[in-house]
Amino acid sequence: MTDLPGRASSVPARLGVSARFEEGALELDLVPQPETLHHGVVRASVLSFAIDAVSGVSVDGAADVWTFTTDMSVRMRPLLPAPASVTARNTVLRRGRRSVSCLVAVTTDQGEPVASGAVGFAHVPRKEGDPLKPSFIPEDAPRFLQGGGTLTRPVRDEAGIEVIDAAAGVVEMAVTPDVCNPAGTVQGAMVALLAEAAAEELLGARFGAPAVVVDLDLRYLAQAHVGPVRTRTTLLGEGAGDPVQVELIDQSADRLTTLVYVRAVPAPASGR
Repeated sequence: MTDLPGRASSVPARLGVSARFEEGALELDLVPQPETLHHGVVRASVLSFAIDAVSGVSVDGAADVWTFTTDMSVRMRPLLPAPASVTARNTVLRRGRRSVSCLVAVTTDQGEPVASGAVGFAHVPRKEGDPLKPSFIPEDAPRFLQGGGTLTRPVRDEAGIEVIDAAAGVVEMAVTPDVCNPAGTVQGAMVALLAEAAAEELLGARFGAPAVVVDLDLRYLAQAHVGPVRTRTTLLGEGAGDPVQVELIDQSADRLTTLVYVRAVPAPASGR
């Protein structure tokens, strides 16, 4: 449940994702919107929502246990123009008592590869005082993910991301119900979006041209309940294609919540 939106009007709920069962397996479909594209390409952070949710819902179950994403890697085909729709399918690689590892294939409606995601989860018992965990089984996903409408502004704007210092890759996001999961912490794809925005700003300012993020490696270290969450960004090299390290800091506690490595490529000559 921690991979899902906290409410129907939240930003993750309006990314255009729906769910269905095919031969007893959960599949998530994403219909790209102009608001979820960057220079004509589906954002890596938006794909990360489908990757996180299809795997998380598939392995979650116990009513008294949270299933938290611990790490996620997203690899995209560079600069693939947004297809009409994409589908995410999950495979469980290893299932233990305390943790699960999954591999997610993301393809077009024609079966062409779009991206691949590797996700790790930890099972954490619900503590007294935690938000109530809704009763939920994977078969409920089509109803739960039937959509909360569509975005009316670019997803960065909908999430409330503010640019503090573009040249340094410093961006910030308030912790509001619109970006949180049912556990009351920032939803994983919104964390990815903040890191993606930080890399875009740094690379755009440093090299004078827009960039499109194609790879994300996220390590979720702590939850952000209060915020705001601000980025600390470092280019690991001298070229536009070199890795970017993004640290997400919960300003309320001066605590590192997420470590992200990002790789981007120059944006195509045209596209939204």
